[in-house]
Amino acid sequence: MTSAGDGMLRVLVVDDNLDAAETLAMLLEMSGHDVKMANDGPEAIEVARRELPQVVLLDIGMPGMNGYDVARKLREQPETRGMVLVAMTGWGQEEDMARSKEAGFDHHLVKPVEPAVLSNLLAKLAADAAAPS
Repeated sequence: MTSAGDGMLRVLVVDDNLDAAETLAMLLEMSGHDVKMANDGPEAIEVARRELPQVVLLDIGMPGMNGYDVARKLREQPETRGMVLVAMTGWGQEEDMARSKEAGFDHHLVKPVEPAVLSNLLAKLAADAAAPS
């Protein structure tokens, strides 16, 4: 288990757009985070169960098993229930945000996500993880 006191988080990036996933993963790694990737829903669930990330950055609009379905599955399983789920999507209407909340997401970011917005969110999550319970 890695200490979050150094601002580092275990992050899972899930996006069916391989270039987008790799770019985001590279930026997060350069910021000191431990990053894993998945490119579809079933792989996301498998990697989340195996790696136990603290944060899952999850694209909603994936073919087959979409991000809403992945979020619901992660919330159903005891080992993945407590992960922070962040929707990363091009869909930013009020009903989209309500739907992501209903599916179990903790945060909803609209693509293209400003790097500063994501960085600030991850810094807050790292600080929360480091705080004594």
